[in-house]
Amino acid sequence: MRPTRIRDLIAVAVVIGVAAYLFVWWQYRSLPQVPLTASVSVFLVGLIELQTASLTRQRLAGRPGTKPIMPITVARLAALAKASSVVAAALLGAWTALLVYTAPRTDEFGTAGRDALAAGLGLGAAMVLLAGGLLLERVCRVPKK
Repeated sequence: MRPTRIRDLIAVAVVIGVAAYLFVWWQYRSLPQVPLTASVSVFLVGLIELQTASLTRQRLAGRPGTKPIMPITVARLAALAKASSVVAAALLGAWTALLVYTAPRTDEFGTAGRDALAAGLGLGAAMVLLAGGLLLERVCRVPKK
Protein backbone atom coordinates (compact mmCIF):
# COMPACT_ATOMS: atom_id res chain seq x y z
CA MET A 1 0.00 0.00 0.00
CA ARG A 2 1.33 3.41 -0.95
CA PRO A 3 1.25 6.40 1.37
CA THR A 4 -1.64 8.80 0.90
CA ARG A 5 -0.76 11.66 -1.41
CA ILE A 6 -1.98 15.14 -0.59
CA ARG A 7 -2.93 15.78 -4.21
CA ASP A 8 -5.26 12.77 -4.15
CA LEU A 9 -6.97 14.13 -1.04
CA ILE A 10 -7.30 17.56 -2.65
CA ALA A 11 -8.81 15.98 -5.77
CA VAL A 12 -11.38 14.10 -3.66
CA ALA A 13 -12.26 17.27 -1.73
CA VAL A 14 -12.68 19.33 -4.91
CA VAL A 15 -14.80 16.76 -6.75
CA ILE A 16 -17.07 16.12 -3.78
CA GLY A 17 -17.21 19.84 -2.98
CA VAL A 18 -18.34 20.77 -6.50
CA ALA A 19 -20.93 17.98 -6.55
CA ALA A 20 -22.22 18.94 -3.10
CA TYR A 21 -22.42 22.62 -4.03
CA LEU A 22 -24.42 21.84 -7.15
CA PHE A 23 -26.76 19.61 -5.13
CA VAL A 24 -27.24 22.22 -2.40
CA TRP A 25 -27.74 24.96 -4.99
CA TRP A 26 -30.40 22.86 -6.70
CA GLN A 27 -32.21 21.45 -3.65
CA TYR A 28 -31.52 23.72 -0.66
CA ARG A 29 -35.12 24.84 -0.19
CA SER A 30 -36.35 21.26 0.12
CA LEU A 31 -33.57 19.97 2.39
CA PRO A 32 -34.11 19.64 6.14
CA GLN A 33 -32.05 21.79 8.48
CA VAL A 34 -28.63 20.34 9.28
CA PRO A 35 -28.39 19.48 13.00
CA LEU A 36 -25.52 21.06 14.90
CA THR A 37 -24.57 17.62 16.22
CA ALA A 38 -24.11 16.16 12.72
CA SER A 39 -20.33 16.21 12.98
CA VAL A 40 -19.89 14.93 16.54
CA SER A 41 -19.25 11.33 15.48
CA VAL A 42 -16.64 12.41 12.92
CA PHE A 43 -14.90 14.48 15.60
CA LEU A 44 -14.91 11.55 18.04
CA VAL A 45 -13.50 9.13 15.46
CA GLY A 46 -10.76 11.67 14.69
CA LEU A 47 -9.86 11.94 18.39
CA ILE A 48 -9.82 8.15 18.71
CA GLU A 49 -7.48 7.88 15.73
CA LEU A 50 -5.16 10.49 17.22
CA GLN A 51 -5.07 8.52 20.49
CA THR A 52 -4.55 5.26 18.59
CA ALA A 53 -1.62 6.80 16.72
CA SER A 54 0.00 7.76 20.02
CA LEU A 55 -0.51 4.31 21.53
CA THR A 56 0.65 2.55 18.38
CA ARG A 57 3.81 4.65 18.26
CA GLN A 58 4.59 3.70 21.86
CA ARG A 59 3.94 0.02 21.23
CA LEU A 60 6.04 -0.04 18.07
CA ALA A 61 8.89 1.67 19.91
CA GLY A 62 8.73 -1.00 22.64
CA ARG A 63 8.31 1.48 25.44
CA PRO A 64 8.16 0.04 28.95
CA GLY A 65 4.68 -0.94 30.08
CA THR A 66 3.41 -1.64 26.56
CA LYS A 67 2.75 -4.94 24.87
CA PRO A 68 4.26 -5.73 21.47
CA ILE A 69 1.85 -5.11 18.61
CA MET A 70 1.16 -7.73 15.97
CA PRO A 71 2.09 -6.80 12.39
CA ILE A 72 -1.41 -7.61 11.10
CA THR A 73 -2.82 -5.09 13.57
CA VAL A 74 -0.50 -2.41 12.24
CA ALA A 75 -1.54 -3.25 8.68
CA ARG A 76 -5.22 -2.98 9.63
CA LEU A 77 -4.62 0.34 11.35
CA ALA A 78 -2.83 1.61 8.24
CA ALA A 79 -5.81 0.63 6.07
CA LEU A 80 -8.18 2.33 8.51
CA ALA A 81 -6.02 5.45 8.47
CA LYS A 82 -5.92 5.60 4.68
CA ALA A 83 -9.69 5.19 4.43
CA SER A 84 -10.26 7.80 7.13
CA SER A 85 -8.16 10.39 5.36
CA VAL A 86 -10.09 9.90 2.10
CA VAL A 87 -13.43 10.16 3.92
CA ALA A 88 -12.18 13.25 5.75
CA ALA A 89 -11.23 14.86 2.43
CA ALA A 90 -14.70 14.12 1.05
CA LEU A 91 -16.31 15.59 4.17
CA LEU A 92 -14.11 18.68 3.91
CA GLY A 93 -15.37 19.20 0.37
CA ALA A 94 -19.02 18.68 1.32
CA TRP A 95 -18.95 20.87 4.43
CA THR A 96 -17.09 23.59 2.54
CA ALA A 97 -19.72 23.53 -0.20
CA LEU A 98 -22.51 23.91 2.36
CA LEU A 99 -20.67 26.73 4.12
CA VAL A 100 -19.94 28.57 0.86
CA TYR A 101 -23.60 28.31 -0.15
CA THR A 102 -25.22 29.21 3.17
CA ALA A 103 -22.90 31.87 4.62
CA PRO A 104 -23.82 34.62 2.15
CA ARG A 105 -27.53 33.69 2.24
CA THR A 106 -28.30 34.09 5.94
CA ASP A 107 -30.80 36.88 5.17
CA GLU A 108 -32.41 34.99 2.30
CA PHE A 109 -33.14 31.70 4.10
CA GLY A 110 -34.18 31.36 7.73
CA THR A 111 -32.14 28.21 8.26
CA ALA A 112 -28.99 29.34 6.44
CA GLY A 113 -27.31 30.83 9.52
CA ARG A 114 -27.65 27.69 11.56
CA ASP A 115 -26.65 25.52 8.58
CA ALA A 116 -23.54 27.66 8.13
CA LEU A 117 -22.67 27.11 11.80
CA ALA A 118 -23.20 23.35 11.40
CA ALA A 119 -20.98 23.43 8.30
CA GLY A 120 -18.25 25.24 10.24
CA LEU A 121 -18.39 22.64 13.00
CA GLY A 122 -18.32 19.92 10.34
CA LEU A 123 -15.21 21.45 8.79
CA GLY A 124 -13.46 21.38 12.15
CA ALA A 125 -14.46 17.77 12.76
CA ALA A 126 -13.31 16.72 9.29
CA MET A 127 -9.94 18.39 9.89
CA VAL A 128 -9.53 16.44 13.14
CA LEU A 129 -10.36 13.21 11.28
CA LEU A 130 -7.91 14.10 8.51
CA ALA A 131 -5.15 14.81 11.03
CA GLY A 132 -5.89 11.56 12.86
CA GLY A 133 -5.88 9.52 9.68
CA LEU A 134 -2.67 11.00 8.32
CA LEU A 135 -0.85 10.72 11.66
CA LEU A 136 -1.95 7.13 12.19
CA GLU A 137 -0.86 6.22 8.68
CA ARG A 138 2.54 7.83 9.29
CA VAL A 139 2.99 5.91 12.54
CA CYS A 140 2.20 2.61 10.78
CA ARG A 141 4.84 3.03 8.07
CA VAL A 142 7.69 0.56 7.97
CA PRO A 143 10.91 2.44 8.77
CA LYS A 144 13.53 2.66 6.02
CA LYS A 145 16.73 0.80 6.77
